[in-house]
Amino acid sequence: MENKDKEKIDFDIENERNILSTAIDQSSVVILITNIEGDIIYVNPVFEKVTGYSRQEAIGKTPRILKSEITPSEIYEQMWYTISNGGVWNGELINRRKDGSLYYEDSRITPIYNKEGILTYYLAVKHDITERKLLEARLKEIVIRDPLTNSYNRWYLMDRFSQLIDNYKRVKNSFSLVMLDIDLFKEINDSYGHQAGDYILTKFVNIINQNIRSYDIFGRYGGEEFILLLPDTDKENAYILMERILNIIGNKPFIYEGISINITFSSGIVESSEIDLDNINTDELIKIADNRLYEAKNAGRNKIII
Repeated sequence: MENKDKEKIDFDIENERNILSTAIDQSSVVILITNIEGDIIYVNPVFEKVTGYSRQEAIGKTPRILKSEITPSEIYEQMWYTISNGGVWNGELINRRKDGSLYYEDSRITPIYNKEGILTYYLAVKHDITERKLLEARLKEIVIRDPLTNSYNRWYLMDRFSQLIDNYKRVKNSFSLVMLDIDLFKEINDSYGHQAGDYILTKFVNIINQNIRSYDIFGRYGGEEFILLLPDTDKENAYILMERILNIIGNKPFIYEGISINITFSSGIVESSEIDLDNINTDELIKIADNRLYEAKNAGRNKIII
């Protein structure tokens, strides 16, 4: 009887192991096990599919083979501190596949102890969340972009504008605000149609974006009026930039369905330092820039006023 009971126990243990092994192998998420030194001792088939590394290539290596150098080092420091002290770590990582492409993962790493209570392994269960992250990025772009020109929309402009003012109050880094308006835009719509007008707006935005820095903020304020925010820029340098763009646009006819359309624009510039710290706000700066814009219009258009 004792032998039969032992055989049954052995069978149950072996059966459980087989079930567990099959479940892990057939899991829909990445499963990775390392020893306490961080060497990989097991990966499941989903790991191979997601990362591009075969089981043979991964075993004996460390998870650093997936490191993208994009995830901040502080996250890894927090992760290792947590798990080496017996805690469970949850977080998101940006990793790199074998082919060099990036992917996002939601990771949960759990310490595994043996019967004596000694930390022996780390079990990582990882979900590939790349599609979700890309969708979130696309949705964010939809929220902050003007649908016609793909420049930033008014809501995002004002949000970034407020941030610039807050930063200016803290560290006193001057910035400039430029209000731009395409001259005689209504005549373009009346003469060539609204589709031609939409085309002009889109091309105008493209030229501006090609001639500003990556951290400058340019967007559509309304109609044919735009705002350009120039961090760490005084109004003299803002003027130089706008003069260059004015010349580029003035010497570049826009071709719409075989028709050559020449445009100009006017702009008004204000620097943050023109208003004292106690009274500076978005409305006051826009008011000054807008008044200067219309001074440029009244002076014959195709001009910049500072």
